[in-house]
Amino acid sequence: MVVLALLAASALCVATLELRIERTGDSFYRFLIWNLFLAWVPLACAAAAFVRARRRVDALVVALLLLWLLFFPNAPYMLTDFIHVGESPSAPLWYDALMLSSFAWTALLLGFASLYLVQLIVRSIVGAAWSWAVVALALALASFGVYLGRFVRFNSWDALLRPRRVAHVISNQLEDPFQHPRMGAVLVVLTAFLLVGYGVLYAFLELRLELQEPGGAPRSSRAPGPSPLRRTDLRGRR
Repeated sequence: MVVLALLAASALCVATLELRIERTGDSFYRFLIWNLFLAWVPLACAAAAFVRARRRVDALVVALLLLWLLFFPNAPYMLTDFIHVGESPSAPLWYDALMLSSFAWTALLLGFASLYLVQLIVRSIVGAAWSWAVVALALALASFGVYLGRFVRFNSWDALLRPRRVAHVISNQLEDPFQHPRMGAVLVVLTAFLLVGYGVLYAFLELRLELQEPGGAPRSSRAPGPSPLRRTDLRGRR
């Protein structure tokens, strides 16, 4: 159901863009489709790692998680696409704002869904407390990735195709962070925003509602979401 809902949201995003292009003849925002596709990549990696981890945790799971971490910043990156509002005035400003909001919101949900799956894997291995430490670290790294993508103009592929160049730029950025105040502001603000947003979503996913039985006895039901992995799941099944 979650995947179907995210597919429906993605289809709505594309439909709003295609309607704009059809009515105005302006394809300026077509890059949003590619950005949204990239936001699906971390969810695919996390889902594959989750399925594999239910059988055993091995090198393939680690590789999928590393690939997830590499592409994870593409999800919150779409929040920064609001910088393009007003650059193509062929459509009403309110329509462009609504269209960009739909893309950004869908991409963010894709990222949070992938992070939830990763947290389930980590929680089953090292416990709940450490899983939240991994969440905070992943969101901080994602914020740094957003900064590199928006202001330094790197993308996930550069880390694979030009790793030395990326490592050199990152070392220069981190060598003297006070020379790059914008980097610090992006890291603090975006990490805090993402952490609070994910925390709210996580609270709903873990919510237990007490329903009153007709006879008076309460029963518990959990909000729909991926079921947590059991430790026995990660030891492998014969």
